[in-house]
Amino acid sequence: MKRCRPLLGTYVEITVHDASERRGVEAAIDAAYAAVDEVSRLMSFHDRSSELSRINALAAGATMSVSPWTWQVLTLAQELHAVTGGRFECGVGARLVRWGMLPDHGHVTPDSGSMTDLVLLANHGVQALRPVCLDLGGLAKGFAVDKAVEALTASGIMRGVVNAGGDLRVLGDAPQPIHVRDGSERRQPRYLGELAGGAMATSASYPAGQANPTGMDGVLVNPFSQRPIHGDTRYTVLAPTCAVADGLTKALAVEGHLAPDCLARYSALALVA
Repeated sequence: MKRCRPLLGTYVEITVHDASERRGVEAAIDAAYAAVDEVSRLMSFHDRSSELSRINALAAGATMSVSPWTWQVLTLAQELHAVTGGRFECGVGARLVRWGMLPDHGHVTPDSGSMTDLVLLANHGVQALRPVCLDLGGLAKGFAVDKAVEALTASGIMRGVVNAGGDLRVLGDAPQPIHVRDGSERRQPRYLGELAGGAMATSASYPAGQANPTGMDGVLVNPFSQRPIHGDTRYTVLAPTCAVADGLTKALAVEGHLAPDCLARYSALALVA
C-alpha cells in the first residue's frame, strides 16, 4: 500500500509492503503521517507559533522549555556541529531571511548567534546566550522520516519505505532500489544500488528555485564564508537514521568531503556527484 501527501515543503510518500489487513495498514500510515505533522508543527521556520520560532524570539539570557522531540533535534544539531568542526550549522536562518528565502518574523538581529549560542538545560530547557535565528530545515525533515518509521514499527509494520523528497528510510531487511538525480542531468535519476534497514538523504544547491544575491539557485550556505554553496553538485549520505544522513549532507556540501572518523562515528557513507 502506498500513500503520498504534501508535507515539509515536499511530498512525503509512505509505502508499506506488509501483507497485513488493509484497515490496520491504513491506521499505521495515518499514525506515521501524524508524526510528520507533529515535527512540522514543532520545528517549522514558517510557522510563527512553532517552538522553533519561539526559540528564535528569545532575548539574550532568556529560557524556555521545549518538547522532547525538539530537544532531540537540537541535541543532534549541536553534536553534528561539534563533530563536523562547524560545517553543520543551523544558525544560518538570518542569512536566508536576508536573501528572502525564509519569512521575516522580526527575529533577525545584527548579532544573531550560532548553534553554540543556544544552551541545552535540564528537563528540556533551552537558553539563548544571545539572540539566535536557527533554521532546522537541514535536520528536521530527516528526523520526521525517522519518527514516521518509528510510528510504523509501533503499529506492527515490518517492511516499508518513508520518502520525503529524496530523504528516505527503509524499514526492514528487504532491499529497496535507491536513486538520486544526476546533477548534470536534473531529470535523469541515477541508480545507486539497494538499501535495506537504513536511510539516505541528498542535498543540492539548486532545487529551491529561488535566486539569492549571487544569482544562483538554492539555500545551502557555507557557514564559514556566509556565502551560498552553488553549482549542480548533489551531496548524498547513507546512514542508519535519516536525521543523521540529512544533517551530514549539509556538512558534506561545505567542502565536498567529510573526515573518515566523522563518517565512521555514524556508520555513514558519502557520495558527491
